[in-house]
Amino acid sequence: MYKVLLVDDEPMIREGLKTLIPWEELGFRVIDTAVNGQDALQKCGQIVPDLMIADIRMPGMNGLELIKTVRTMSSNMHILILSGYADFEYAKQAIVHRIDGYLLKPVDEDELAEYLLKLREQLDMEYASQDQYPEVRTLEWDSAVQDLLLGDVSLSSGYAELERRFPWSCYEVVLIKHLPNGETQTVLPAMIKNKLKETFDEQERGIAFSLEPYIGIVVKDGLKDEQKLNSVYHDILAASKEHNLDFFAVSGGEVFSWSDIAISYRRALELMKNKFFLDSGSITQSSNPYPIFIPAAEQNQNLDELFGAATETLYLALEIGNLPASRQLIQNTAEVMYRCGCKEDEIKTRFVQMFSTILDKLTHNRSEMHSLEIRAGLLESYKETRYMGLIERLAAIAEGMANSMENSGTDKQIKRMIDVIHRNYGENLKLEKLAELFNYNSAYLGKLFRQATGEHFNTYLDKVRIEQAKTLLEQGLKVYQVAEKVGYANVDYFHTKFRKYVGTSPTGYKKM
Repeated sequence: MYKVLLVDDEPMIREGLKTLIPWEELGFRVIDTAVNGQDALQKCGQIVPDLMIADIRMPGMNGLELIKTVRTMSSNMHILILSGYADFEYAKQAIVHRIDGYLLKPVDEDELAEYLLKLREQLDMEYASQDQYPEVRTLEWDSAVQDLLLGDVSLSSGYAELERRFPWSCYEVVLIKHLPNGETQTVLPAMIKNKLKETFDEQERGIAFSLEPYIGIVVKDGLKDEQKLNSVYHDILAASKEHNLDFFAVSGGEVFSWSDIAISYRRALELMKNKFFLDSGSITQSSNPYPIFIPAAEQNQNLDELFGAATETLYLALEIGNLPASRQLIQNTAEVMYRCGCKEDEIKTRFVQMFSTILDKLTHNRSEMHSLEIRAGLLESYKETRYMGLIERLAAIAEGMANSMENSGTDKQIKRMIDVIHRNYGENLKLEKLAELFNYNSAYLGKLFRQATGEHFNTYLDKVRIEQAKTLLEQGLKVYQVAEKVGYANVDYFHTKFRKYVGTSPTGYKKM
């Protein structure tokens, strides 16, 4: 049976044609119907009909536009068009696109049957000239593969012929998922599949197929070595680059009969679920997916605590201007989240929250920070389709935040360190942490700090905090509120420090 696709925006005409014509008696079978030109293009790529019957007048993409586009996908498809009397002259324009004829509405059943008989004779001759096996001359191999991938050998009328025609040593399913590039995507998958059919089917290296939303290849004799893996990847790359499309490619591993290719397909689907974490530039194989290590300690780690510490450290790294430390921190934090089982959306959301918190702190005393632009860039991070792409974007945002502060500071490390203390006295500042971010030994940095200020680091920090505490007490804040704001988690410890530097208790100071 030859495959037919009916295309008309009127349901009554679609159903009428489908039911009133004795299709199978004439050697045809209506495989599917389409409601408009865009729908027809998508289905042409999936089912590859032998004959398309399409209305010339449809909303959106009309019949002429549909035929023009179909001819870029398939030069062999037969086409009949339907038109009303008012469209008769318009319909004749389609002749230049090699249509097989046109029928006036309402369709005369006998006239259509006569067309179909002539087309059947022509199709018989075309398939005979291609030297296809007589019993499977109307069979499209990709359709047979689609049925097998659904997991039921009995669904595939071509299973026995696949076994006989392609007795390979093994079979390996490669799935390809293309990423949108902002342009219309209706016709591109079909065009890419046709390119892959030229590369694999016609060269007897495999069979290309479509199974929405994927394009796939059953690779002859599997991806046995690195050379073949790279060769197949570059063939996919070449077909995709013509249309400027990025893609993910995964393999389900080898199986040893056509009846088992659904197993390879399911393995590939499992890999595709984590496509965000897959590397670009290669086909990820089921035997070698992106590494997943989930140490027990990290499984039980509280992610909120992790992000609190990471946010604090990243904030200080940006204050200091240590971009390598910032990048490494971003990457390490993402790795821990991944190993703890976080999915793509959660990773992105937590990073946006982290950067928003840091931005609020950095802009508090800085009018020069372009916070709206930075926030807009943060939202764009949700569009990243790859894990490493997200890391790169966040590192670039961090670099932009650090660069926007360059004019307000100094290159001298100790002065920058003092600046950090005066702006962040309420944070959990430790000499060891700052030394790491400044790329110094902590003892050496402490010595440099004492030489420049005449004070030990902790003493200088305490004095800055106490001076700020006096101001807050004068404003009427309660003692425990002041202690928290200036960086003392323990109120009793705050009392001790305050009395040491002021000579009286915080309460006594309020009464003075």
